Amino acid sequence: MENIWQWGIDVITAVQKIRSPFFDSFFLFISFFGTHIFYILLIPLIYWCYDKKYASRILILFLISGWLNTVMKDMINHPRPYNLDETVKIGNTKGPGIPSGHAQQSLVVLSALSLWRRNRFFTSGAAVLILLIALSRIYLGVHFPTDILGGWLLGAVIIAALWPVFDKIENFLRQVNVYILVSVPVIIPGLLALITASVWPVMSMGALSGFCEGLILEKRYIGFERAGNTASVINRFLTGTAVPGILFSAEKLLFSSDTSYYMIIVFIYSFVIGIWISAGAPWMFKKIRI
Repeated sequence: MENIWQWGIDVITAVQKIRSPFFDSFFLFISFFGTHIFYILLIPLIYWCYDKKYASRILILFLISGWLNTVMKDMINHPRPYNLDETVKIGNTKGPGIPSGHAQQSLVVLSALSLWRRNRFFTSGAAVLILLIALSRIYLGVHFPTDILGGWLLGAVIIAALWPVFDKIENFLRQVNVYILVSVPVIIPGLLALITASVWPVMSMGALSGFCEGLILEKRYIGFERAGNTASVINRFLTGTAVPGILFSAEKLLFSSDTSYYMIIVFIYSFVIGIWISAGAPWMFKKIRI
């Protein structure tokens, strides 16, 4: 293992030979496109304004992928490059290294977007961005090349396993008793959240639970349509993102991570954000006609 780590540090050192203020800024910028913040802004925008069916699938994939990534990180507990050689550290992040969340999530989300769009130029651009995000993590010294490969492998498994079966799952759910239908999105994510007591997997499962419950409500009672024009897109984005922003800020101000029930709070406010994305915001869009 030490030989593999040393090889990884040698690769990082070789990449960092181009280091300059420009490349530091460039790769920090590129790295942002692999963060959960970027995807949490992007995917709801697609759901609210363009295609709620495929955006729902992509968001579900993203949340499952985020949960699985953190569980695997905690299980493997692999060091970061800068844990072994501080001189390679440019970026700033915490936690174990493998699999790379940036590499995994960018492959999952951008591949799913490509499967949705089915456009050659979009797919080519997505592939370039996936590669650049991976390179940024190596340049910044926060991931070994093996971390990247691990993230890509896990992301590819998620896409290959789940994307082809969404139609079958949706057809099956149409035949399920309504009481079972509303129970499953609470029970399964709730149990999965118990596997590891860290913030991101609990947040992922809370958001998944709320989002899926909201999908049931939206389909039965709301039935909103895609945005009609650019002004509507802007208004929906600003209105829709305001509530999650307020909830996230309030949680940080009101609750300490040291409290014994903090993970319950994280699950609850993530649940609220999830149900807001899928049902609350669309209900408001219809009410105020945007």
